[in-house]
Amino acid sequence: MKKVLLGLLALSATLMAAPSTGETGNAGENQIDIKTKAYIVNSGLIITGDASGNTAIKSVELDHGTILVGTNTNSTTTRTVYIRRVAGAAFPKNTVLEVALNSPTGNNLTNSARSGSMAHTLTAHVNRITEPLSLSGEKKEQSIKFPTGDEDDNIPVVLTSTIDKEQYASTKKMTEGEYNNTSTLSVKFSKNPGMQTEPADKPVEALR
Repeated sequence: MKKVLLGLLALSATLMAAPSTGETGNAGENQIDIKTKAYIVNSGLIITGDASGNTAIKSVELDHGTILVGTNTNSTTTRTVYIRRVAGAAFPKNTVLEVALNSPTGNNLTNSARSGSMAHTLTAHVNRITEPLSLSGEKKEQSIKFPTGDEDDNIPVVLTSTIDKEQYASTKKMTEGEYNNTSTLSVKFSKNPGMQTEPADKPVEALR
């Protein structure tokens, strides 16, 4: 009898260890698999103003300077920042990063007296990614996921602000004064590097 009971317990354990099908069994039972995992990194991420720097910056300024009403050329200003690890070491092979642009209050440059605004386009061109992140009009956020390359220890991101000349044409009544807008550039680890198999020179996920 004891051997029979032990045999039934062993059979029951074997059945319960079988992979889940997600389908209800003959006796109305069901089971799912619970998989738990974690990936440990020994250094967080920072955005710096220097390709070899290890000090995080809080902000950058894209200053168009003084624009005279009636100027007949677009105004563009650019600044490059770098995504690095705090420890300065290279990213683990095929680490997947997510970079995002966000402008929660909209993309317009607003007059300090709140009496006028100008539309502009903000882009972030991530090194090795052909299509840049871009915010303009009603689009307030955009992000992309991509794997790092071998031995990468920094990822350049070129930030560009462009104001179309039509925004300050002579036929448009413009309020004098400063116009500004604040957006954010963010970066985070996105996926377990050990699970990533895509080539390092291709985006993992299309822009959204």
